Order: sequence, then C-alpha cells, then structure tokens
Amino acid sequence: MTRILISGAAGFIGFHLARRLAARPDHEVICVDNFARGARDKAFLALIAQDNVRFVDADLCNETAVKALPTDVDYVYHLAALNGTQNFYERSLDVIRCCTLPTLFLAEHYSMAKALKRFVYAATSEAYASTVTRFGWPVPTAEDVPLSIDDVTNPRWSYAASKMHGEIVTAQAGAARDMPYSIIRYHNAYGPRMGDRHVIPDFFERVRDGKYELFGHADTRSFLYIDDAVTATLAVGETQACRNEIVNVGGTEEITMLELGNKMLSVREITADIIKHPSPSGSVKRRAPDVAKLQRLTGFLAQVSLEDGLAATARYYLDDVLDGFGPID
Repeated sequence: MTRILISGAAGFIGFHLARRLAARPDHEVICVDNFARGARDKAFLALIAQDNVRFVDADLCNETAVKALPTDVDYVYHLAALNGTQNFYERSLDVIRCCTLPTLFLAEHYSMAKALKRFVYAATSEAYASTVTRFGWPVPTAEDVPLSIDDVTNPRWSYAASKMHGEIVTAQAGAARDMPYSIIRYHNAYGPRMGDRHVIPDFFERVRDGKYELFGHADTRSFLYIDDAVTATLAVGETQACRNEIVNVGGTEEITMLELGNKMLSVREITADIIKHPSPSGSVKRRAPDVAKLQRLTGFLAQVSLEDGLAATARYYLDDVLDGFGPID
C-alpha cells in the first residue's frame, strides 16, 4: 500500500485530493484536520468512512499533536491553512498562526522520515502579488519572480507573508535534512465545496439572494477547476522531475472579475446588471501564472473549461448538490 497523509483534508483542495486518492485501491489515505476551517459535512463523512481512509483529528498548531502523526508514509500533502480573503482582514493573527506553526512542525517531523518520497507544500500566488503591483513584473508570471510584501501594516499580507515563510521552511528543511519536497503555488483553484470568503462562492451566495454585486470588478485573475488542480497536484507530487522544485498550478485564461461574474450568471441563464464595487485595499490588479514549467515537467493540460467548472460550482452553491454525493444536507 502507498500511504499518503493530507493535512487540511476537510478543506477544499485537501478534500478533493483525498477523494481522488481514496479511489485508488492500493492507497491508504490519512486525513488530518481539526475543522478550524474545513467542514465535517456529509461529503467528508462519506470520504472517511471508506475502508482505505483514516481520519486523524489534530490541531497542527500543537507540536505534540504533530509529533504523534505517523512517519511511515510515502507522501505528505500539506494543505492545511486558514485561507479566505475576508479572513486575511478580519482574523489576521489567526491566519498567521494557522499557516506558520503547522508548516514548521510538519517539516521538522517529516524531514526525519526516511521513506518519504515527497513533502508537497501548498503555497500561493499571493506571495508575489506586490512584486507585480510595485515593480511591474510580467503577467503571466513565472516561478522565478521575487517575493515581496507591499505593506506590513495591511492585514491582507498576513496570509501571503505566512506562505512565503512556509516556502522558506520547506526548502530549507529539504536542504538541511535531504527531505524531497515540491512547492506548489496555487492560482485561484475553484469548485464545489470551497467554502465561503472567496470571490466565486461569495458571488453565488449573493445571486441566491437576488443580489448581483461584485467586488474588484476590474481586477484580473485566471481560474483552475478543482478536478484539474488535483490532477496537477498529483502530477507535481509524483513526478521525479518536480523534486525540490517550485511549480505554478493555475489556469491560462486571464479574465476580469466582471467577465467572471457575467459567466457565472450565464451558466445559470440569468440576465442581470452587475453592481460593481472596487477591490479591497492591497488587492493585486492582475494575476495569472506562467504554467510552462508545469507543462514541461509533467505534461499537464487542463481538461475542464471555465464554463463547465462554473456550472458544477453553481450546482453546489445554488442547488445544494455536490456531484457524486447528491444533496449535501
């Protein structure tokens, strides 16, 4: 059996990754979470009820709890974090604590695991946002971009700065302890069960209430549906060429938030004028990844169109259906 440990398995990417891996009969999946952000819902309970899935309820900010995790694993996917744009502003200290301490403790713990094939760290495109804004760095942006912090007094940087720290911890644990690692910089993965406090679920929730309001309408992003994000994550984690590499994972279509909002209405056949609001302070105006390295090292190509992905996401947020599980209550 191949053994995989996933931190943050009740969260968004972690859940979908665990679900994909649990479908492999020769894999054992160890799901770790404490529901600080992830959900103990019907979908997660169905996941951990499978014979080859084990659930560990652990607070990864507690070093003792981390030291109790099994080390005889082949892969660690460290996805646990306190994410969500509104959280960056409203719970900045919690964001720092929940992003920083688990990475330190997990990297220390698994740098001593001799059988480990890969420690995969979930980083973020937020880490280089101010480089693009302040210095006009090219967009789409490659992995060699310098990371920077625009304003330490702006709580938005609680997440990006913590994730920068995590990249350094992961890389230096790899160098000092010969721990094989990969760092994935995710760029706006989206899909069913991604929680709230992100642009797509927030907009769909407002649509549910008949409110067609959008923030940061002129900002641009690229989006990658969760099924493709999981495929790319596994490709990075399992490809030898990605060992000790930083790799962008994201979509290739850069669109404005207003274009995104109109597409979200279109997949539900809704005709309405969107009320436009400016973006929060510190929000980067353009963001899209250069994914040439991902494609070169793994051969990955996205399979799900934005329209199809938004339609599946709408079914979850507006119809209470998670594909493969039926009604979510």
